[in-house]
Amino acid sequence: MSENTHGYELVAILAPQLDDQGVAATVERYTNWIASAGGAVGGTNIWGRRALAYPIKKQTEGIYVQLNFELPPTRSRELERNLRIDEQVLRHLLVRPAED
Repeated sequence: MSENTHGYELVAILAPQLDDQGVAATVERYTNWIASAGGAVGGTNIWGRRALAYPIKKQTEGIYVQLNFELPPTRSRELERNLRIDEQVLRHLLVRPAED
């Protein structure tokens, strides 16, 4: 990779209407996007269906997914844009964990 990468952690709340295959397809879509953008996914953790503290887009529960990955910093804004326009993603949080 010609560009430096930074470590990121993404937590996304997916629509509760998705079945297991839909969740897997959504996670795979973002994993493939990260790889094509010059990054690498280190781990995926599907927390499962949980109740939301307050309704989001008239939904009272969602499917929580966590991705740990490395990505060039110039591409993180584009990833967030894709997450915002995806109808399957109710909310997301992308952070750079503190480095020791």
